[in-house]
Amino acid sequence: MTVWHEPQHEPITWDMFLDIDPDIQRDLEIVDGFVVPREQRSREHQKVATRLSSALEKATIAEVRRSGRDESYETNTEVDVLLWDVPPTARKPDAVLHRCLPEFEQLAAAHVVIVVEVLSTWSARRDRVHKMGDYADAGIPHYWIVDFNKIGAVSIDRYVLAGRNSPYIHIGTTHRDMGPIAVNITAPFPIEVLWADLEVAPQL
Repeated sequence: MTVWHEPQHEPITWDMFLDIDPDIQRDLEIVDGFVVPREQRSREHQKVATRLSSALEKATIAEVRRSGRDESYETNTEVDVLLWDVPPTARKPDAVLHRCLPEFEQLAAAHVVIVVEVLSTWSARRDRVHKMGDYADAGIPHYWIVDFNKIGAVSIDRYVLAGRNSPYIHIGTTHRDMGPIAVNITAPFPIEVLWADLEVAPQL
């Protein structure tokens, strides 16, 4: 394996990025061929992402069973999503809902239905500007931004692509103070998530 080192003077290929030692690569993303360190993430940040991923998967499985859909879906956290390969750009979303893939197939933007970033002190501008632009350019249809506190998720901003080669448009924000339901949507298909599903504080 290649051990990643700095500085980087020219773009690398996707295969070169994948050859970086996994213990190092898990804290890296690649943007237009240049390796970018990921922001620092707190324990609560990680827990919120995991809770949301689990809640999305549970809701999606229930909908697939109810509707008899032919396609199957799964969720992941902090997995490389290849947005485009020339020059290579891949992000590691905090949570992602995507179509099920064969074991060794690379997860790419074309497979993704919803991509989610959880805000932190260090990531707000990157999530709201840079990653939003990258996900839109890659054609991922739904983008959510989640804010949180010590209790768990407190707000969810939802965006959808306005059309082919278009930016995201904001379609709604839910806040914990508005009631028990965090998400209740019909597109891409019916999904309901409760704020209680997204709590991270210890139960008293």
